[in-house]
Amino acid sequence: MISISIDQSLFFQLVNFIVLIIILNAIFYRPIRQAIRKRTEKFKQDESEIARLKQEAEEKLRLFQESIEEARRKGMEQREALKKEAKEQEKELLSQVYKEVEENLAKIKEQIAKDLEQARAKLKEEAKNFALEIAEKILGRPVSDEQKG
Repeated sequence: MISISIDQSLFFQLVNFIVLIIILNAIFYRPIRQAIRKRTEKFKQDESEIARLKQEAEEKLRLFQESIEEARRKGMEQREALKKEAKEQEKELLSQVYKEVEENLAKIKEQIAKDLEQARAKLKEEAKNFALEIAEKILGRPVSDEQKG
């Protein structure tokens, strides 16, 4: 059978175990714990950096969207202003065209009235001469200017 005796070897084993723990702690456990701590700190820093960058990106996106909205609003305002200006110019041009048309129409009416008056005078003269010719043919003799009147 196996017998366990407590003697001085237990003391050496206990000292050996403590020395081994101290050596393992210094060589193996402490660097691993430092690496884990550094990694944890790095993760925390990265998370805070990610949060900061995300917030910064959201702010830039918000500003970008605001500038797009402002540009759209200004574009619509300019478009409306240009439409209004174009309508005013159209009214002005139409007014000028109507005025010119009316002036031309008045000139044409005036010319027609003059031409009509000239045609009437000419027709009156021709009718008078034609009447004299008919009277001479009917009478068979020339009609004098005194008799013409």
